[in-house]
Amino acid sequence: MMTAIFVVLSVLCIGGVELLKRSAGLSPEFSRRLAHVGAALIAAVSPYFLGAPIIIVACIIFALLVLIGRRTALLSSIHGVQRTSYGDVCLPLGEALAAALFLPHSIVAFQFGVLVMGLADPAAGIVGERFGRVSLPVPWVSKTLEGSCMFFLVACCIAAVFAPSLGVALFALSAVLTLIEGVLGYGLDNLVLPAVGGLLLLALV
Repeated sequence: MMTAIFVVLSVLCIGGVELLKRSAGLSPEFSRRLAHVGAALIAAVSPYFLGAPIIIVACIIFALLVLIGRRTALLSSIHGVQRTSYGDVCLPLGEALAAALFLPHSIVAFQFGVLVMGLADPAAGIVGERFGRVSLPVPWVSKTLEGSCMFFLVACCIAAVFAPSLGVALFALSAVLTLIEGVLGYGLDNLVLPAVGGLLLLALV
């Protein structure tokens, strides 16, 4: 029953964003980030109701469906961006990898990694797109210093919630994750950040 509920929630999340994009005229970049946030929030609460194997299988199936959907215009809210990116496929695969590494023994590490990817990354994209002026000196990405600063701030806030005992170490943790996000292009940060974020949290706590 719970598996069915989470499947329905995931479908409603993507479908709702798609309808919102088409009715409100949202840009593909913004609607994609909105779906990004919704998927991460659903994944973050899923360990309280679903076992790790179910989460992993569901994420892999979702990644395959997204990959198939790339050949159609059905989900323009996540496939309509002009830049080359595999972030839509990497996102569920990153969640699956984090689930395999951390569940069920460390829900906190799983949640931290997923939420950094799901909240800090879209926030960085929005700020970078609207206010970015200084490009990062990384030739294979089109990211900005302003976006990276926002990623760092959001990551610090998430770390403070999940591991307040870290103290000033949370700034170092957030800085490493910001560096990783800044150098990985084509949406590969969605694959790497949940796992690395959780591992770093466990190493420092």
